[in-house]
Amino acid sequence: MNMSLVTFAQTNAAGADTGPLNAAGASPIAVFENGFSGRIDLLNHPENLISVLTQVHPVWAGIFVVVGALCILNGFRWHKIVIVLLSGMLGVAAGMWLGDRIGGAHTVTGVALTALFMILALPGLRFAVALFGGLAGAFVGANAWTALGGTPDMHHFGAMFGLIALGMLAFMTFRLVIVLFTTILGASLLVLGALALMLTVEAWRGAISESLTVNSLVVPLVVTVTALIGIIVQQGGGLKGLNTAANNASAAKKPKPA
Repeated sequence: MNMSLVTFAQTNAAGADTGPLNAAGASPIAVFENGFSGRIDLLNHPENLISVLTQVHPVWAGIFVVVGALCILNGFRWHKIVIVLLSGMLGVAAGMWLGDRIGGAHTVTGVALTALFMILALPGLRFAVALFGGLAGAFVGANAWTALGGTPDMHHFGAMFGLIALGMLAFMTFRLVIVLFTTILGASLLVLGALALMLTVEAWRGAISESLTVNSLVVPLVVTVTALIGIIVQQGGGLKGLNTAANNASAAKKPKPA
């Protein structure tokens, strides 16, 4: 499946001369896959991360920042759209994998499975949330495993624990899992996109690279803090809800007139 994603992304990049995203360079899927070779604990490897992010075109980096911010601030409100889009991406990958197995017809299998997965995502919303929540848990578990001192080559054990924990949690606390996986997704996209944009500035590249490589926990910490901010915002009803809560707290402290 991972190789199918790479093939699909590289095919798109190769054929980009006639496409509207020609100026955006290679697909970030191919860039990340080639840079990490299937590793999930990518946040804990700053050298590889810097190398990969310097290959991400500013257009894609900007898209990461915008999509990440939207997921952080409004992930639960727009969770159906997010689930349908993620299901479509999964359908593309499955279609490319199936096309490889039957000897071609990637376009047909890709379009067919993309449409099928997107349609099934709505009636099977709870199962889709469990799937993507589990994948988000696997991402967190793998990075937490390495960050907390576990053997990096065994980070898949942390990923498995996170996958099971968040996947099962989706059937017990539906809203919480949606908030968790949208903030994890959003925080990762936002931080990586922002870093990619900053690394395009020659004057900043050296200082940023040095600060990231001195301590491998910098990127996981920033992503974690960003995700926590998103959880607080979404659980508080968005920025408007937080402002209302602050106003209510201020009004409660005012002394009653005599």
